[in-house]
Amino acid sequence: MANARFNRYLASAVAALSLLWFVLLAGRPLYDPDEGRYAEIPREILSRGDWLIPHLNGLVYLEKPPLQYWLSALSIAAFGPSEFVARLYTGLCGYLSLWLVFAVARRLWGAQAALKAVILTAGSVLFILLGHQLTLDMSLSFWLLLSLASFIFAQTEAVHRAGARNWMLGCWAAMALAVLTKGLIGVLIPTATLLIYVLLQRDWALLARLQIKWGLPLFLAIAAPWFVLASRANVEFLHFFFIREHFQRFLTPIEERSEPWWFFIPVLLVGMLPWATLGLRSLALDWRAQSPAGELNPVRLLWIWSVFVLLFFSASNAKLIPYILPALPTLALLCARPRSADERLHVWAGAALSIGFAIGVLGYASAIFSTAHGAMLAMRLRPMLLCLAVVLAAGAIAAIWLAHWRQVLSAWASLAAGWAAAAIAITAAAFEVQDLFSSKDIAALIAREAFATTPVFSVQNYQQSLPFYLRRAVTLVDYRDEFALGQRQAPDLSIENLADFGIRWGSLKEGIAVMPPVTRAHLTDEGVPMRELACFADRLCVMSRH
Repeated sequence: MANARFNRYLASAVAALSLLWFVLLAGRPLYDPDEGRYAEIPREILSRGDWLIPHLNGLVYLEKPPLQYWLSALSIAAFGPSEFVARLYTGLCGYLSLWLVFAVARRLWGAQAALKAVILTAGSVLFILLGHQLTLDMSLSFWLLLSLASFIFAQTEAVHRAGARNWMLGCWAAMALAVLTKGLIGVLIPTATLLIYVLLQRDWALLARLQIKWGLPLFLAIAAPWFVLASRANVEFLHFFFIREHFQRFLTPIEERSEPWWFFIPVLLVGMLPWATLGLRSLALDWRAQSPAGELNPVRLLWIWSVFVLLFFSASNAKLIPYILPALPTLALLCARPRSADERLHVWAGAALSIGFAIGVLGYASAIFSTAHGAMLAMRLRPMLLCLAVVLAAGAIAAIWLAHWRQVLSAWASLAAGWAAAAIAITAAAFEVQDLFSSKDIAALIAREAFATTPVFSVQNYQQSLPFYLRRAVTLVDYRDEFALGQRQAPDLSIENLADFGIRWGSLKEGIAVMPPVTRAHLTDEGVPMRELACFADRLCVMSRH
């Protein structure tokens, strides 16, 4: 009877959390740059009808493969363009990742470990935020996790050879889809993990169980066609995509995203909160896990995966916080496995870290650590910051009490709930600062003040979400960045400098331009006529005077 009641409560909690997960995808403005970029590319696929070569703001954009663009475009085609629909695929990848974590932990260590693995993963504020933000990182992480899960299922299938073969083919297919999401990293992480594992375990027989005869052709059949067709359609594709976007990006500071080698260590520690000390213990000790000869050692496999992700991206010259995401689910799996040690010390450590963060948030909300600009931002975010501090502290206090009574799993759930609620507060704060990080308000103004055919110029700046909200491209003026390839191939679609813009602007009966204040001052000094419509944070919206 007690088990039946527990199962009903658990089913109700899963249903409520599932609903909440998808509700959080809606309503918030698309943030620049990533959300605007990855919403606009699928919209342009539909508007142009070109499913082969991705375009951004009307220009060729070949930095990433198109799988996420395709699936997001299908979502937009089915449900129409909106913030919820733009985020739907990424949100679905995050949601399904939780189920994958549950399935792997249950196969390896049972239902209790599976529940704990999901609690830890869902308690990671980095996982929650990236699961509700439109980037490529959650979808990449999902396909990588699916490849790892399929490999583990294949190598632990003790009864049916056909089942093991099918899971292994699923691993090859998932790697191909990871490659179609973000390039060679989709095959590098699984392959490097496997090779290091085989060398450490000296399990050479494992190589014979990879179904290479059928798996490699399946991988190529899924991953290769787009690359072949894209290289035939665009002469610069192969060099740009493989040389510049892979090797030069990794080996040189070409993207101006260089950080210290230790950058991902604090990122990972914060990403693992509130179970950071448990994760550190796994990183320090789990490489020593033993298994019977000839059997898969899943603990060592998960450890190698996690450490390789950390070291590989630490060695890169291009570092961004989301890159570490593929390590979080595997570390949560390591932390979820049954152990003889008492975990209450780790719960108390997580509670102490939660309370420490709550105090820090209160300090920021009080603007005692801030500059004048920071104080203004803190004032706008104060209600959400106070809410964030309260839920962190409440979750920590409840966890301390539950751990005292040796309800360790419930204590982890309490801590996870606090951090998940904090992530929700962070997403809600997006409404308070949308003028700083989104062009939604600018697009609304332009829609009110101009016709759909009025030319719109983005002068010496570019907000990625502006074309999505306008439902059309803007003309770039004296701005290149990631558009260098597209501008080189279609020079007539942008304006190279301010002098040429002044000539074009003067010939228009009506035009709208978005620019930084310093650019407007320069153009005014040059005698370019314009009327200010509104000021938005660090940029202005102006109209021609004709």
